[in-house]
Amino acid sequence: MEKLILIIVEAAIELVPESIQDHPSVRAYAARRGRKPWEILLDRSYHHSAMRRLPEAEKRGRPDITHFILLEALGSPLNKLGLLEVYVHARSGHVIWVNPETRLPRVYERFKGVIEKLYQEPVVEADGKILLKLEEKTLGQLLDEVKPDLKILLSEKGELIRWSSFGELVTSARRPAIMIGGFPHGDFHKSTYEAADKIVSLWPEPLEAWIITSRTISIVEHALGVGEKVSHKD
Repeated sequence: MEKLILIIVEAAIELVPESIQDHPSVRAYAARRGRKPWEILLDRSYHHSAMRRLPEAEKRGRPDITHFILLEALGSPLNKLGLLEVYVHARSGHVIWVNPETRLPRVYERFKGVIEKLYQEPVVEADGKILLKLEEKTLGQLLDEVKPDLKILLSEKGELIRWSSFGELVTSARRPAIMIGGFPHGDFHKSTYEAADKIVSLWPEPLEAWIITSRTISIVEHALGVGEKVSHKD
């Protein structure tokens, strides 16, 4: 395996939709932050009452899920060894490329501020390096660009597989892509299922996305013998 491509698919990240920008809860929250309603991320913690008007409301307004996943992925030994590529396929119709060297804010509200800025200025740089890049792109277009030779979607509806077998499957590919849902409830869209070569489940019950992410990376690290290659001082 040259690299593992991790894609957070259908991530519940989007700016507040026009249809609810005039809702009192949205306007009040935007005013508190000194922003316009169309400049802030949809967040169920603050916009719950307004979101009742939205289609697929149960899948939306949870940027925190992506935040947790990214912290898990970017802090992993696999990433520190240069063996991970990370992308966010957002509900808004955008893809966010995440530089492996990016140190995201640990505080959720600061993370939201970074993503909101990204929607205004689609490149975040520091010290001459691009850390985050936002582009209008479909999941299919992203997969065509990154060219994985194996595409695995993790879903509770998938085939339940032993962790050792999963590790062997992933690491047998040159550039495997693992897709993990970035939304709280509901199901993947049909097009997401169709994009996968294999649909796999790692546990007989639903697990939170960041737990699945940490287990997935850990399984791959174990299959590669990452922990065995580290020299320890006596």
